[in-house]
Amino acid sequence: METFAEIFGIAYQLFDNIGFLVLSASGLIIIFGMMGVINMAHGELMMIGAYITAFSYHAGIPAPIAIIFAGIGAGLVGMVLERLVIRHFYKQLLSSLVVTWGLSLMISQTFLIVFGPSILNVPTPFGSFPVGDQTFGIYRMVLFAVAVMMVASVWAIFAFTKFGTRARATMENPDMANALGVNTGNIYALTFGLGCALGGVAGGMFALTATISPFFGINYTPLAFITVVVGGGGNAITGLISSVLSLAGIQTAVNNVVNVYVGYVAMFGAALVILLALPRGISDYLEQRKIRVRKASSRENSS
Repeated sequence: METFAEIFGIAYQLFDNIGFLVLSASGLIIIFGMMGVINMAHGELMMIGAYITAFSYHAGIPAPIAIIFAGIGAGLVGMVLERLVIRHFYKQLLSSLVVTWGLSLMISQTFLIVFGPSILNVPTPFGSFPVGDQTFGIYRMVLFAVAVMMVASVWAIFAFTKFGTRARATMENPDMANALGVNTGNIYALTFGLGCALGGVAGGMFALTATISPFFGINYTPLAFITVVVGGGGNAITGLISSVLSLAGIQTAVNNVVNVYVGYVAMFGAALVILLALPRGISDYLEQRKIRVRKASSRENSS
């Protein structure tokens, strides 16, 4: 029984780390990986989602609906920011970094002025269950399940819908897409809004596990960026999954061998090593490898 409890504990930690990284990075993978914008305000959009969730919950709205409101609210804020500011800095990485960093400061300071430094809380639902001598929170598994559904939903949207087809065409060649009748301005706004909405949902989910303040997003932006950069921009979904599995696996292993703090350091170190070996990220390497295999296969068939 003790051996089973230890194995279950390790698996639980792995799923928890995977869920945390996926929720943190899923919105950013669209904005950075597809749109070429370094959105330093990603954490503040998560913070907006957390505040919407907290206020909605304390107004008597059930937590799942409050989290949906969080996604809608953050998505609308993102679309407004895209219309007013972001659309002037597409494909300008350094400029978008500086501008969105300024936006992040403005948003957090505005929330500090309006709501003050007070901390909000939303109770964590579902309780816990025992395995051996340890207890495990059920909500952590809910986070993992939502993370899986979020990845599947994003993949389905971009693979099987008209919007997804037009979005992929716009990001790849906006001039050609515009010539074919696609309203690229609206596509950019909707795509950016979708990424922000996913960030808002993530913030709403995390609001049930952490205290909420105007500096809520600071805890999530660095890990989200590391996950996205390690994944690369070759394929957003492949990059996200491969990056999350690599980083979460290393963090979980080191957590159990040493401790949690060393686990975080090991994860950052692993990200550094991966980027030194694959500067453009894991998904770019996998896409290039596919191309080389296809070319080699076509040469063999032609000969």
